[in-house]
Amino acid sequence: MTKLTIKFLFITLISTLLMSSCRRVEKQNQSQETIRVGVFDKNGDSPWCITDALEALRIDPNMQVEVVRASQIMSGELDAFDAIVFPGGSGRGETQSLGEAGMEKIVKMVKEQGKAVVGICAGAYIMTETPDYSSLDLNGCEAIDIEHDHRGHGLSKFSLTKKGKEIFPELKDRKISFCQYYEGPVLVPAKSGAKFMELATMLSDVHTVEGSPANMTNNRPFVVAAEVGKGRVASFVGHPECTPGMRWMLPRMVRWTCNKKLISYPENVVRPDFFKNEIIYTKEVNDLQTKYHAQLSGTKTEKLEGIEKVIELACWSSKKWISGMLRDMDADVRLKASWALIQLERTDAIPDLEAAVLTEKNTKTKEGLEKNLKALKEILGAKS
Repeated sequence: MTKLTIKFLFITLISTLLMSSCRRVEKQNQSQETIRVGVFDKNGDSPWCITDALEALRIDPNMQVEVVRASQIMSGELDAFDAIVFPGGSGRGETQSLGEAGMEKIVKMVKEQGKAVVGICAGAYIMTETPDYSSLDLNGCEAIDIEHDHRGHGLSKFSLTKKGKEIFPELKDRKISFCQYYEGPVLVPAKSGAKFMELATMLSDVHTVEGSPANMTNNRPFVVAAEVGKGRVASFVGHPECTPGMRWMLPRMVRWTCNKKLISYPENVVRPDFFKNEIIYTKEVNDLQTKYHAQLSGTKTEKLEGIEKVIELACWSSKKWISGMLRDMDADVRLKASWALIQLERTDAIPDLEAAVLTEKNTKTKEGLEKNLKALKEILGAKS
């Protein structure tokens, strides 16, 4: 082998190593890229919806999340953000808080700056093009039957479209998945003809409130998305952010609207089999939920059963009840409550569980609480 050949091979080897190093740095920088997301607060409305959205977004290791208000939108502070999430609560309240100038600012941020916007339930309402309803005209849909928007709620069925399966491949082999629904909008294509993509279709017929018509919610768009000017938007009719096993869908959708790499999330949050059946909140189901809620203040046996049942029945308000049971007088109840927080993915209760660990006197119970605290913390920013 000549000296020239050896020199050539040496240079080639060094170049290969350098290129490999560059690729690793690029990949590392990409994985460490921060996505700034603001969750809109219209000055105190629906704190649980805001908390649910915040905690679901924090599943993503690269999302920096904070509550934002209309004043920050108008001041230009949100120009440094990648996305805004409008949570559930009151659609009219959200647009009223934004005001006409704030609404115009949001639309310009999407169309001209390429900002991402995601709406959930009430947030989906305000993104529509609905006559006689204060809305942003962003998602290409119109909300109908608003006079019956108080129609009912429950754990609803939905199926993904072909495009939806590309964004949520974890669900691509499932014909039916489940998500909380709480009187979200009934969507149809807007009269303007604006284009949108239907990512998921609702399969449940929710009309438990007297006077609300049947066959309005089923076979309607459940998740929609659109490219608007330089930006992207998406709307959830239901509430994945508070559905155990499905909360990861919100940060995934935010990544898509931000045009960022769609990273995977670990098995402790991607749990589509957590619920296996539709649960519409009929009078009979509501009565059962009330019964088991009452048991949370009953005997030890009743409390232990009640904790399991409010989870099994997908009780909308179970998230509000369980953390207080970490302060129950019975050690078994305290431990059961800490287990329930993991099932519900209630990471907002981490401070409560930390305090429970700190004050626990029973050695065996303390060990159990510490184990469950570790599991609860691993939900936040967990990397697959």
